[in-house]
Amino acid sequence: MKIERYNFDCVVDRHDTCATKLEEMDAKFGRHDLIPFWIADMDFAAPPCIIEGLRERLNHAVLGYTTPPATFWAAITGWQRRRHGWGVDPAEVTFLPGLKKGLSLCVTFFTAPGDAVVIQPPVYHSFRTVIEGDGRRVIANPLVRDADGVYRMDFDGLEKLIAAEHPRMMFVCNPHNPIGLQWDEETLRRVAAICRRNDIVLVSDEIYGDMMLGGRRHIPTASVSPEAAEVTVTLGSPSKTFNIPGIVSAWTAVKSERLREPFFKWLTASEFNAPPIAAMVATQSAYEGGGEWLDQALEYLQANVDFMQDYLARELPQVKMYRPEASFAVWLDFSALGLPQERLVNLLVSRGRIALSDGISFGEPGRGFMRMNIGVPRSILRQGLDRLREAVAALDEKAGATVVAEAPHDIPFTKMHGLGNKFVYVDCMHRTLGNLSELAVEMSRRHTGMDTDGIIAILPSETADVRMRIFNADGTEAQMCGNGIRCVAKYIYDNGIVRKPSITVETLSGIRRIEVHVGTDGLTETVKVDMGAPIMRPADIPVLFDGPQMLEQPVMVNGREVAVTAVSTGNPHGVVFVDTFDGDPVSTLGPALECHPVWPEKANIEFVRVDDAHNLSMRAWERGAGETMACGTGACAAAAAAVATGRAQWPVTVSLIGGNLFIDCDADGHMQMTGPAVTVYSGTYYPSCC
Repeated sequence: MKIERYNFDCVVDRHDTCATKLEEMDAKFGRHDLIPFWIADMDFAAPPCIIEGLRERLNHAVLGYTTPPATFWAAITGWQRRRHGWGVDPAEVTFLPGLKKGLSLCVTFFTAPGDAVVIQPPVYHSFRTVIEGDGRRVIANPLVRDADGVYRMDFDGLEKLIAAEHPRMMFVCNPHNPIGLQWDEETLRRVAAICRRNDIVLVSDEIYGDMMLGGRRHIPTASVSPEAAEVTVTLGSPSKTFNIPGIVSAWTAVKSERLREPFFKWLTASEFNAPPIAAMVATQSAYEGGGEWLDQALEYLQANVDFMQDYLARELPQVKMYRPEASFAVWLDFSALGLPQERLVNLLVSRGRIALSDGISFGEPGRGFMRMNIGVPRSILRQGLDRLREAVAALDEKAGATVVAEAPHDIPFTKMHGLGNKFVYVDCMHRTLGNLSELAVEMSRRHTGMDTDGIIAILPSETADVRMRIFNADGTEAQMCGNGIRCVAKYIYDNGIVRKPSITVETLSGIRRIEVHVGTDGLTETVKVDMGAPIMRPADIPVLFDGPQMLEQPVMVNGREVAVTAVSTGNPHGVVFVDTFDGDPVSTLGPALECHPVWPEKANIEFVRVDDAHNLSMRAWERGAGETMACGTGACAAAAAAVATGRAQWPVTVSLIGGNLFIDCDADGHMQMTGPAVTVYSGTYYPSCC
């Protein structure tokens, strides 16, 4: 029988197909002229058997309710038996609406809010986001590398973690993403035994199980021992294997009747396990007719791995690769370049014009690493490696490979937010930027910029660890921003600029002392800021009022009197207490109060509802920015005003659109504000104003 040969060298133009790796490049990397090696799908045409199967089904014009035939389940179990020697009965398998959704469904069913779930970073970033998004706790058991650079599970650390945290679930990635490591039988037996002994459900993500390189055999976790079969929930999918992630099809196999029956019953009740027509047809077509295509694809991918290894050894010995045993991703070690992670990303984007997955996204152990998708035609791979070589060559040799020789007019940035109060952060520790006011206007625009409340520059300081300057979206400079300063602390800590838990930041309203609270992944989770004592003396706020304090004093605005309390917490604030937010007092009164003549320098206006003695709800109108999802100095001002007027007592939780801030007052009368800080994405901006 003649075997068809598939052409994986063919370059397929994916523009105008809503391809995520192209459509989201601007948002993720700040530019669109990059070669995408980041998101994990291949650039190969799907197997003809899948395309033909879908076309044949669509020849029938009725797309009504469908029930998967017995041949659908037999296709899945038959594939497991033929490819991996794993015997699974059709009754032990059901459909899932995508593997990531399957992870979330497992977390939701098998654990309760607040339960701990173990992950092993560096690992697939969605493990963390699914767990946290479902209200569970992530506990990290990082992989360890031996003297030969080989990754292994840290079983001693795992046992200690289980004893301390009592997790209900553990995620294992088999093969491991991003490293491309197929775990051996002994490792899988040992981790399964630990889970069985501690009554932990072991969820095994085996989405890359079909993509074994070099003739290796995939070892399903549930197959290694009776204990493994008893605790393992296996998740698999044809999506990576046959390059059909847009179809959204996955499955779960559960050998244990104890786990399977209630789980499958729950999935059935909400029809989570009812495959849509396209998923049903594509999955069955793939498993029944895609074997030869996959064999040739794996052969091509193995040749790509060999090509890349030879290229790096010859042209880029500074960059090391972990030779994958499975998948189409390569884990690259850039630590020899000596670059902070953000500068490494900037080097690849700005100089190399290539988009790779940031190693930090896989957890703190990914610092100094990047993941590169090599599921591309070899000509594209060569082009990407040539660009990588050129980027590394652009390092300033005089600086010992620690400073990137940046082109003029490119501005590396990071978008961050504190409870939705979003700013662009620019690192000016080793470069000078002029026209910050004009940059703030340009970069903050909604449609042509970053859609932020302004920009914050991080600069050297002679009196503190760093200095911050804040420019609102209209170009005006602010003295202080409570949400912004938390993000500054996260930025300088996570990027190693200041690697200590207690940090000082110089602002126009004085030096602020900050405590960084670090999560299990080594990155900043929350930040506590000493906001100083609230300033109530009118001349120091400033506000035009003849008296020792301006507490609930009438201000005429829009034809009526509004009771306003004036406070400074680094910026001037006017606090208005309301019974309700109905009628939208923020947009009707906010602009007029912000610019009222009573404020010589304008003011931020807070509308505050007192829920009880320790809880306030607030909406913020910020000068120069309009309504924002949160305002840290405003939350402090609201708390101080509520206490000063007898409406509240310390401590106070302030609920904003973007989330909650916790405000307390210490023995010195200083307000201590605690809240989160979040990194959204980094990229490079090319301004027109400078």
